Amino acid sequence: TSLSILPQKEMDKLSTVDRYPSDSHVFTSHGCDLPIENELVADAFAALTEQEQSILILHCVLGMSDGKIGEIMELSRYAVQRRRRKALDELRNKLAALMPKGG
Repeated sequence: TSLSILPQKEMDKLSTVDRYPSDSHVFTSHGCDLPIENELVADAFAALTEQEQSILILHCVLGMSDGKIGEIMELSRYAVQRRRRKALDELRNKLAALMPKGG
C-alpha cells in the first residue's frame, strides 16, 4: 500500500514527536511533579500561590480528597475546598481572557 493513499488518521499513527524535559514547565508539590507543556497554562498556573499550586497538584494529579489534603497541609477540609475552587476559578478566568472570542 502506498503511503499517499492512507487516510490522515492512519498517517498520524506513523508519526512521532520528540519530547524533551525543557519543553515543559514542571511544578512540584510533596514529591509529585506536574509537567505542563502549554506555556499559557504554565504561566497561569505559576501565577497561583504556592499553596494553591500544591492543592491542585495533590487533588488533580494524585486524586486526593480535600480532607486528605487538609491533613497533609494542616488545613481544614473546608479551607482546602475553598482554596481549590478559588484557584480553579482563577485559572479558568486567566485562560478565558487569553482565548480568542468564540474560541
